[in-house]
Amino acid sequence: MGTRWLTLIFVAALAAGGFYYYWQTQAVPKLDVQTAAATRGDVRRMVSTSGTVRALGTVDIGSQLSGNIGELYADFSSEVKKGQVLARIEPSTFATRVREEEAGLAIAQANVALQEATAERAESNLHKAELDLSRAAELVKKGVGAQANLDTAIAAQQATTAELAIAKAQVVNAKATLEQHQATLDAARIDLERTYIRAPIDGIVIERTVEAGQTVAASMTAPKLFTVAQDLAHVQIEAQVDEADIGQVTRDNPVSFTVDAYPDVTFKGEVEQIRLAPVALNNVVTYTVVIDADNPLGRLLPGMTANVEIVTGEQKNVVVVPSEALRFQPRGPAQAQLARDSWANGSMLGPVGERGARLLEKLKTQLDLGEDEMGKVKAALDAEFAAIQSAGPPGMAPMSSDVREQVRMRIAKVLRAVLSPEQYKKYEEMARQGPNGPRRVTIWTYDDGAFWPREVRLGLTDGNTTEIVEGLPEGANVVVRVSEAAQ
Repeated sequence: MGTRWLTLIFVAALAAGGFYYYWQTQAVPKLDVQTAAATRGDVRRMVSTSGTVRALGTVDIGSQLSGNIGELYADFSSEVKKGQVLARIEPSTFATRVREEEAGLAIAQANVALQEATAERAESNLHKAELDLSRAAELVKKGVGAQANLDTAIAAQQATTAELAIAKAQVVNAKATLEQHQATLDAARIDLERTYIRAPIDGIVIERTVEAGQTVAASMTAPKLFTVAQDLAHVQIEAQVDEADIGQVTRDNPVSFTVDAYPDVTFKGEVEQIRLAPVALNNVVTYTVVIDADNPLGRLLPGMTANVEIVTGEQKNVVVVPSEALRFQPRGPAQAQLARDSWANGSMLGPVGERGARLLEKLKTQLDLGEDEMGKVKAALDAEFAAIQSAGPPGMAPMSSDVREQVRMRIAKVLRAVLSPEQYKKYEEMARQGPNGPRRVTIWTYDDGAFWPREVRLGLTDGNTTEIVEGLPEGANVVVRVSEAAQ
């Protein structure tokens, strides 16, 4: 009888061992886990775009006069100074008009002199008439003169007075005519000076649209003859940045760019201006970013297309991981092994101690809990975590959001029982804001044949690598991808 029981116990042990071996080796397939080490490096976040090289400032030079281009004194790529003559319109017509106005001015001056002499003669006649009137009045008073002579003298004095007034008015009119001719002469001289087309700024001629002998007509608008660019030792690039990236760009961001003419040369610049006027093309909204750059050798020419990279952030010698690790989540075989490992090592919630410590610290800080309250909260949470871990193995059930939601509900139940209504209301607000914040994610490491979640805070990313601000030590092996190993 004893031998029979021993045999049964031995068979049962073999069956249990075989089941355990099957669960360990067959229930969860062997995995090929690819990892990458967290290393130190530099991260540079950039916005890539393209733009057109333009001169720092350009001026279109035209003509206010119509006529034939008599002479050209500047050509393409000519360096010019402010006030330098670039061309001249044939001046004979305008010179003739100046001479005509000079003659008219001389006539007006002579007329002024004539009218002034006339006025002086009128004053003299008035003086004589006043003397004749005085003598006639004296003779009538003495009774030796006739009244008719007095009346004649009075009429003569009044007539000469009127003649003097007319002469003075003619002097005023002649002087006004003189001013008019002077103004007309000044205008003619200005037009004659305008036959010289001069450079308004120091710079270089980048465009010439006329030839000697060509007729230009200045009617409604001035015809463009030349385009002069300011010193090409400094240039601007007008780059179009997509609305999704414009929020990263700020003034003084460093910029590097290349042009097709010099593909092996990298030019430097910085953001000078962000224009607020949007540009919409084919339902794509962009904004113009103006970039200043030095061009000491003159290799950057107006109109070139620049391939621009705007550096919007940079960190040196920081902990970085491949960005692919941020996208990994345990699924399929990896999820099954994670379930087995979690129950085998009692860590279904990941590193419970680490997360619990962060949760307790956050509760203490934001809810202003005392030592006694913190002790009660910690004891209650420890009891709940222990109950969760002793609930039994989940087998192959997925460790997805269901488990995390269960944990969240249990934590809320514990805190509702321990905290005051006001404190629990603050906790709910804190939970709605999210425990991780906008830059916190969970990545997975693989150590000693087991998966471990790591809650980390992210920094800059360049698309290929991402900065880890906190939560992951240098040298940790982060999971990049998992596949089922060939049997």
